[in-house]
Amino acid sequence: MARSIPPSLAALVEHLELERKPTVTLEEISRIAEEQGLKTPGRIVAHRLARLGWLLRTPVRGAWEFAPADRAGAIPDADPLLPLKALLSASREDLPAALALGSALWIQDLAERSPDRGEVALPYGIPIPPALRREYRVLRHTAHLDPAHVGGLPVQRPATVLVHLATRPTAVRSWSSVLDCLEALTQLSSYDEIATELRGRPKSVHVRLAYLTSGVEPELSSRLGIEPAGKVWFGPRRTLRRHDSTWNVADTVLPYHPSEVRRRP
Repeated sequence: MARSIPPSLAALVEHLELERKPTVTLEEISRIAEEQGLKTPGRIVAHRLARLGWLLRTPVRGAWEFAPADRAGAIPDADPLLPLKALLSASREDLPAALALGSALWIQDLAERSPDRGEVALPYGIPIPPALRREYRVLRHTAHLDPAHVGGLPVQRPATVLVHLATRPTAVRSWSSVLDCLEALTQLSSYDEIATELRGRPKSVHVRLAYLTSGVEPELSSRLGIEPAGKVWFGPRRTLRRHDSTWNVADTVLPYHPSEVRRRP
């Protein structure tokens, strides 16, 4: 269905068309309107554009999805990451959130499928915005490396994902999917980046990482000076799937031993 544009808003819509940002905030609309000499308050402008089908609601207050003219009407994008884009653009303070684990693997083309529910990491101590909690599976993890940026979104770097896996094995929804791309994930992680992410973390995290990468990067432990410690659990303390005598790891979650990764089809 064709959407109309009042003459007074035509230049503003044209500006949004040229920028083609997936989301636009009230603050941005107010700024653009002021730059174009409009006397109408930004909130009224946004309301009119929303009523006409140019701005579509998002789960985040004060942020809308812009529906460009080449769409067949006021049809929302099916992008599952759009709520996160809206939240980050509308946040008055920098929100240190990043796509994590399965979502990070998928958006960096390491995994074939994205999780059914997007996974976002937030450092400990940072309040979780309600919109983020509603739309995503929020994981607590404090990274030491700055995130990468893919498609305009902050994303855990491969080394961050690796250490997150070793820190919280129970946070993983599909270990089979992770093991499928573990070799590529490890190859994309430099020793320096891994060392940075490991710095200050418990010995158990170091040991879990050495165990997890033993089949795809056996030299990692010696290069980073990781040695076996006391008994370390890989997963919740329940019935064992296997015990690794080299690292003294009690594994309760992996579908097969990490040494078999390269032998799997």
